[in-house]
Amino acid sequence: MEFLLPLLAFVLVSTITPGPNNFLLATSGIKFGVRASLRHVFGIHCGIYLLVVLCGLGLGQILLTFPQALIGLKVFGTGYLIYLAWKIIGFQLGENHTANVGKPMSTLQALLFQFTNPKAWMMATTGLNISIGIDGSMVTAVIALTVGFSTLGLCCNLLWIYAGASLQSLWQQKHYQRVINGALALLTVLTIVMFWTV
Repeated sequence: MEFLLPLLAFVLVSTITPGPNNFLLATSGIKFGVRASLRHVFGIHCGIYLLVVLCGLGLGQILLTFPQALIGLKVFGTGYLIYLAWKIIGFQLGENHTANVGKPMSTLQALLFQFTNPKAWMMATTGLNISIGIDGSMVTAVIALTVGFSTLGLCCNLLWIYAGASLQSLWQQKHYQRVINGALALLTVLTIVMFWTV
């Protein structure tokens, strides 16, 4: 319990607080509803579990040894978030197509996004450092952190989708749509700041 409680607290704080994944989940909830957004959640979790395993095998330490690689991830992630913000706001070839809501992020897209998300890397490496204290075994640490993300973390992610879905009826009203799209796009761009402070 000495290490389990701090681990659960870390999982709760890291998955409930604002970040790229949660803003994108809220956006998906608003535009596509809960059911259509579940593949996005599944992709996030597959990506996080894969990161945890890879960091458990030492990839996290290698990444910290080569800061240029981390900067590369941040640059790529920044570009991708700007692209998503552009899509959210509905601009295409200089015209505003707010009625064209596109499609929710696929499982594979959400999985791959975790590899460009510095917050996801931080969650994997820091979580393992906390959970390694349970019995000193990296295998136990990987299992404990994965279970934490798949239970408490999953609940937190679903809360963001439901929060977004609760605004869906408002978003479907044309005079609110532009405002909500703009706010979501702005929040997505603001997560870039988080990229460069992790």
